[in-house]
Amino acid sequence: MDRQIAFPGDPGFASFYPGSVVMVSAVDAAGKADICTVGAWALVNGAPRLFGIAMCTTTHGASYWKRYTTTCIDETGEFVINIPDLSLRDAWMACGSVSLVREPEADKFALSGLTPAVAAVVNAPLIAECPVSIECRVHSRLALPTHDWIVGEPVAVHTADRVASGDLTLTWENAPALSES
Repeated sequence: MDRQIAFPGDPGFASFYPGSVVMVSAVDAAGKADICTVGAWALVNGAPRLFGIAMCTTTHGASYWKRYTTTCIDETGEFVINIPDLSLRDAWMACGSVSLVREPEADKFALSGLTPAVAAVVNAPLIAECPVSIECRVHSRLALPTHDWIVGEPVAVHTADRVASGDLTLTWENAPALSES
C-alpha cells in the first residue's frame, strides 16, 4: 500500500478522518435547549459505563469556537448523546451549521425539523427521531487546547423498538458520518 507521510505544518497533517456522528442535546440553566453535532465521541470505560464527547471550548481560527451546548453542559452538568440514523443527515447538518453563540435566538429543533422529547432523569431533551438516546451526567473532564473531552455517566438509555427488535442495526456500514466536502 502506498502511503504519504505528513508532519506538523505540512499540508495534510491536519486532515479530518471521519467517524460516526452523534447529536448532543443539552439545556442551559434557564431552560434553553441546544443541539450540537459531534464527530468525536466514544465509549471510554466499561464498568462503570462511561461515554466521552469532544466539545469545543475556545475560539481558534475560523472553525473552532465555544459551542453553546458546552455552556449548557457547564451550567447543568447534564447532556444527552443522541445517535441518529442516516435518515437524519439533513438534521445533523443543520444543527452543525448554526451556532447559538452567533445566533442566540435560533431554535435548532425547529430549524432541523427535530422533536424534543422529555428525558427520564436529566433536564436536557432527547431527540425523538434518534433511535438511541443516552442521558448522561458529567463524570469528569479533560481540558485540551481547543476542546474538552467531557466524560458522561449514563443515567438512562432510550432505545427505539426497531433497534431493540433487531429491525435496525447501527453498524459502521450504516452509521452517520461527517466528511469534508
